Amino acid sequence: MKMSFSVVLAFSLTMLVGCKEESAQSKQQAEPAAQVSKSVVVYYSQNGATKTLAGIFKEAIGADVIELQLANAYPSTYDSTIAAVGAQRESKQWPALVNARRELARYDTVYLGYPIMFGSFAPPIYTFLDSNDLSGKVVVPFCTYGSGGRKASAAELKELEPNANVTLAMGISNRRITAENGAEIAKEEVMAFLENLAAGKTDEMLMGGFSEQRPLTAEDSAVFATATKDYAYLSLKPLSVSTQVVAGTNYLFLCTMSGFNRPPTETMVKIFKPLPGRGEPELIVVEK
Repeated sequence: MKMSFSVVLAFSLTMLVGCKEESAQSKQQAEPAAQVSKSVVVYYSQNGATKTLAGIFKEAIGADVIELQLANAYPSTYDSTIAAVGAQRESKQWPALVNARRELARYDTVYLGYPIMFGSFAPPIYTFLDSNDLSGKVVVPFCTYGSGGRKASAAELKELEPNANVTLAMGISNRRITAENGAEIAKEEVMAFLENLAAGKTDEMLMGGFSEQRPLTAEDSAVFATATKDYAYLSLKPLSVSTQVVAGTNYLFLCTMSGFNRPPTETMVKIFKPLPGRGEPELIVVEK
């Protein structure tokens, strides 16, 4: 039987904030047996960034954890890995895993983590999905990426698992999570994500704090240029922008993107500009 989504999220949030109540009577009794976790973090990590994020989720919700391992590792160089992944996507011949088939019957919630490769989840995740039945489970996607892919991967996951309850997805860039203070940044974002998840927030609701899109000013263009200087391969061209004042400013640029010799498409680019003296504007995600 499918567990109530609100019940699962309430459990997760309770685990997250560490709320425990003990009566005087229970303190005098023998310690009860440890409660069996109803959540599991399942992830594949290519370069360690997703593993770091998976560990943060594990600690936050008190879940069990399963790391998916390739039977034959990808090549050691970036270009060779890209070629191998591209060939797998073209042929839809997904890589073998050492531990593809897992016993998931006792879990109500699966937190599924992966790096983004070619705009969606890495090929080992297809192998995991083909080998396991997630019907009736709450599936919470989380990912690491170069520039984006959070929404696209979650949308594909919903298509492949129509009998699961696929939730709002969480993502963070490799650059941010591997920065000097990246683990702390990721912990804060996981906490905020789980709170939004428990509150039933959607992507549309989370965009509610932004102003209406407007024409760019010279300052907006300067912010965009600084934040995207290392992403020339995406061929991003800003068309308009909306903003949200936080401890700094969030910018949401409507852009055309024509990288990788593809026809121009519209996409949203989120950029964060810290308060003065606290760093340069930073690209958070390209929602593609």
